[in-house]
This record gives sequence, C-alpha cells and structure tokens, in this order.
Amino acid sequence: MIEIQLLEQLAAFASCGTLSAAAKQLHISQPALSRAMRRLEEELGVQLFERRKSRLFLNDTGMLAVKYAQTLLLQETSMIRELREFDRKKHTIRTGFCTPVLVPDFTALLSKIFEGMTISTEIADDSLLTERLMGSRYQLAVLHSRPDENVFYAVPIEDEHLFVILPLSHPLAGARGLYLKDLDGETFLLYSQIGFWDALCRRKMPSSRFLVQQEMDVLGELVTHSPFPAFTTDYVFKQPSSIPSDRIAIPILDTEANVTYYCTCRQTEKAKFLPVFRCFSKKGKK
Repeated sequence: MIEIQLLEQLAAFASCGTLSAAAKQLHISQPALSRAMRRLEEELGVQLFERRKSRLFLNDTGMLAVKYAQTLLLQETSMIRELREFDRKKHTIRTGFCTPVLVPDFTALLSKIFEGMTISTEIADDSLLTERLMGSRYQLAVLHSRPDENVFYAVPIEDEHLFVILPLSHPLAGARGLYLKDLDGETFLLYSQIGFWDALCRRKMPSSRFLVQQEMDVLGELVTHSPFPAFTTDYVFKQPSSIPSDRIAIPILDTEANVTYYCTCRQTEKAKFLPVFRCFSKKGKK
C-alpha cells in the first residue's frame, strides 16, 4: 500500500520542478525528499525519474504516475470533505424561516428536544423554503402559508399581526385600524431583517420611501426620537417597553397582514420531528 504522503511529495515535485523547491514547499530537507522518491520507485517497482548531473527529471512513467497521484489526492480531499459534511449533517438540524421573529424561540425549543444537536437557520421566502425542503437542504421550515399536505406535514404554531407605529401627533393616529394603502406615500423606518413583511410593505405602498436599518438598537432609537412611522407586530410588542409612550400601534387591516405560521417538514420526516409538533399541539390546547 502506497502512503498518501509519498503521492503528495511526488505531486509537489512535479509542480515545483526541482527537489530543492519541492522540499521547501513541503517543509522537509532535500535529502529526505530524495529518499522518499527512491522509496516510491521501489514500492511501485518502476523507474519514475532520470538522474542527470545531480538533478532529477520525471520520465514518461513518472509523468503518468503524477497524473494518477493528482487524481488520488483529489479523491482523498473529496472523501474527507464529504465524510465531514455527512457527519456534520448527522449532528445538525437545518431549518429555514420566512421571518426572523420566531427564530430565537424555535431554535431554543429544538435545542431542548434534540440536545447536543447544532441548529442552523436561514431566512428565505416561502417558495424557496419549500423548494429547499424538497431538496433536503432543510429538515424543518417555518412558512406563512399552508403547504401541500400530500408532500409536507405542517402544524400551525403561531399567529402574527402587523401594526404601524405612529407618533401621537400623526393625522392617522386616532384610527382604530388602517390599510397599507392608507399609508402609501409616507416615509417609514424599516428593519432589514423582517422576511416576507418587507415585500408586502413595498408591494402595497409603492409610493412610500423606506429608511432601512441594519441594527435593531439603531431602529429603536430612531423610532423613539424621529417623526417617522415604523412597523411592528403583536408578537414583538408583547415585550415590555417595545412601544414608546408617545407612539401608538395601530393594526393593519389587509388580509395579508394577518398570518399564521406553520412548522413544516417532508411527510417522510414526520416521525423524526413528532416531538416538535406535539409541543405546538399542546401549546394550542392551552
């Protein structure tokens, strides 16, 4: 059995062209590399080099050996990468979300149920989430529309309703509810990581301007100290002090602004994730 190290050294020699350069690249001495090449010839039972005036040159057999060595080294690299990826997937639950707001609570639940597993998360729209579920990139996804039950198993896990935060001095601050079209043309503060809500706001309010903020803390400061309206949801403002005292949260009445989220997996994975679905079923009965 030929050692991989000998093949690496042969490939390095072919790449560098001289023993001295290859030895430097490999961080070994030139005599050690020379001995290794002789050993490789002995193990193969063929001559790979021509030796002229203290220099080493690959012969035709040696050049063929280099091609095989390079192929085997690539296969070794591929094998290691794929085995590590396979092992990582065995210890990772890959999830996708249509909105970031549920990520903390959902991942905390998964970590509790599947102790010791790594939970990976990504944000995408529903169509991409279902596509990636089908392709096994995700094992679980949280969607805001019920998927095809012939292919997926889904359980409703949470409702969320969109609200607009207005200064008390705003002309519409006294409204009991508003449609997004009523707000079209306003300038809004908007958080960058709001998933599908972003597309909804832009579609329904094409004449509005959006001042997108990357940091939630910065957004909070601007909501408090600027005259611009912003959006929130009932899921978010359950938290204390999420609405400044001089602002009011008014519900958005558009049908699309009131959503139900579904925890979803492929039908073939249902048994594996039943503990997750049961948690949400119990929650719904309370």
